[in-house]
Amino acid sequence: MKIKALTIITIISLVFTLNSNVFAATSNNDSNELKQTQDNKKQLESTVQNLDNQITDVLKKVDTNKHDMDKLNDQMKDTQTKLVATKNKLSLQQNLLNKRVKAMYIDGNYSYLEVLLGSHNLTDFITKMDIAAKILQYDNNILSNVKSEKEIITLQGKNLDKQNNNLQELKANNELMLSKLSDNIKQEKDLLSKATEKEKQLIEEQKQKEIAAEKAKELAAQKQASLSAASSNISIPNFTGPNSAGTVLTLDATAYSDNSYTSTGPMTTRNPNGYSTIAVDPRVIPLGTKVYVDGYGYAIAADTGGDIVGNRIDVFFPSNADALNWGMRTVHVTILK
Repeated sequence: MKIKALTIITIISLVFTLNSNVFAATSNNDSNELKQTQDNKKQLESTVQNLDNQITDVLKKVDTNKHDMDKLNDQMKDTQTKLVATKNKLSLQQNLLNKRVKAMYIDGNYSYLEVLLGSHNLTDFITKMDIAAKILQYDNNILSNVKSEKEIITLQGKNLDKQNNNLQELKANNELMLSKLSDNIKQEKDLLSKATEKEKQLIEEQKQKEIAAEKAKELAAQKQASLSAASSNISIPNFTGPNSAGTVLTLDATAYSDNSYTSTGPMTTRNPNGYSTIAVDPRVIPLGTKVYVDGYGYAIAADTGGDIVGNRIDVFFPSNADALNWGMRTVHVTILK
């Protein structure tokens, strides 16, 4: 009987030792995988932060470009008004010149030479010659002024076109850069989310394995002490990850009434029967996204702003009174598919 008991104790001890070695090897492998996952997560967090800073800088450039385009638009309108006034002035001067010439040559047959040849004496000739010279000089001055005015108008038009082309090119570059950065940060955030989920999973698995190992040790000790062949089942609970995010966001909403170009190109608009303009942080709501804002209606994310950062939107109203009446409030924003 003593030999049988000794044999049982030896077998249980051997099983306990083998299980301990297996758990130790598994634990080391799990620790290495967890460390690699955490290191990868840190790198992704650093990349996301860097992209986030770049997007912030581009948003500032977009905002500056938008203000410059609005300013240039006002200058072009003002210049156009001045050009119309200048053309009217030139037309008036030309009409005055025509009337004066018609009055001088009322029958349409006399030229400067005929007038001079019709002089009665030398004094009359000199007088008429002086008058003719002054008239010619006056005509040349008017024609010179007309030419100068036309050159100025042409130069102003070219300068405005050049400025507008430069701003349009800058706008396109900013939009392209913002689009690329938005795509990149979305991809990196997706990878970061997966790395975070994997980290949680590995930590949970490691925790459960440690619990299982501890229970296995307790079980082996009980078997060794009582020389019992009974075994107990160790159940490991099955944990699930967090639910996926919904399509409804809770954001702070302010209002603005600047009727100007948006960051995506079109002018700001308020359309109660369609989609109105709202300004967003494209890292939270991508530009071009259609949404429904409680208390405001359907809208499209078509604009950005220097102060619109994070969980905040800016809804557009055509009048300052409506914008002030809206104030600042917390709203639910539904992303439309």
